[in-house]
Amino acid sequence: MPQASTEEANSRSKEKDIRRPAGLLPTLFNIFLSFIWGGNNVSIKVALDYSPPLQIGWMRFVFGGLVTLGYMMYRRESFRIYRNEAVPLCVIVLLFTVQIALMNFGQDKTTAGHATALNSTFPIWAAVIAHFIVPSDRLSRWKMLAIVFSYSGILAIVFGDSGFTGVSTEGVSISGDLMSLASAALLGLRLVLMSNFAQNMSEVKIMLAQLVMGTIFFLIGSYLVETPSYTVETRFWGALFYQGVIIAGFGFLSNAWLVKRYLPSTVTFFSFIQPPAGLVLAWLILGEDPGSGLIAGLFFIVVGAIIFGGESYLRARKVASLKSDI
Repeated sequence: MPQASTEEANSRSKEKDIRRPAGLLPTLFNIFLSFIWGGNNVSIKVALDYSPPLQIGWMRFVFGGLVTLGYMMYRRESFRIYRNEAVPLCVIVLLFTVQIALMNFGQDKTTAGHATALNSTFPIWAAVIAHFIVPSDRLSRWKMLAIVFSYSGILAIVFGDSGFTGVSTEGVSISGDLMSLASAALLGLRLVLMSNFAQNMSEVKIMLAQLVMGTIFFLIGSYLVETPSYTVETRFWGALFYQGVIIAGFGFLSNAWLVKRYLPSTVTFFSFIQPPAGLVLAWLILGEDPGSGLIAGLFFIVVGAIIFGGESYLRARKVASLKSDI
């Protein structure tokens, strides 16, 4: 059999599913990542003062792609895409492109605090989706209760500052909030699918494919529908560096590493720490005053995170205890 065919056959062979509930150390690492991600929408809002959404997207992906490329070279990973990897990569790339576009356009139409809070609801969607397509990641009664609290927080954030009170908070729009929420739903779906696909291919290869194709799509789209604008302002490049190197590089790779090794819902739900971090950064950097809807929504979301996180942590300890007894 030719060498290429042997490699392809090896790539096709399914590895054992190594995912398990996240324990203390991966949870602490995810909490650290959540603080970093809390500044993502703030940095996007800063960059939008200088350039349009799609342009910011492709420039960010260039930075992230360079980090990912360097990491693949360091690990000496193969860049070859096998036939059984093509469809999963196309699905992930499509979801990634639409999700980031919705996030950037949504951020352009609402406040950084709202966008951060709503984008960080992706663990809700990940938990619900994982229940149906990851056999070992089912929803429990406690998780359902946590999701109820979290959805209540979403309603308070989306409508509390622009619908229920009759007085709209400055910079908030329902269209921007809904685009941010749709972005979160697609991110939840993408992370669960990526967790599944990464059991049979390199998660870093998935990351690089996202960033390379995202750069191409966003670059073409920017010159077709936008008027690109370039600047030498250090504030713009600092925000772009944060989005590209810290988030699209280190953040994306770290998330991919986590979801390959741990059950998606137990990894992603601690990302609800993002909203308070983003809210404080939006206040300090952008001078945004949180509305009553955002504050109420954050309360419900944090309560949901505590319930969900506590259940996930206890489950991880139980599984670890059972394994140690075997």
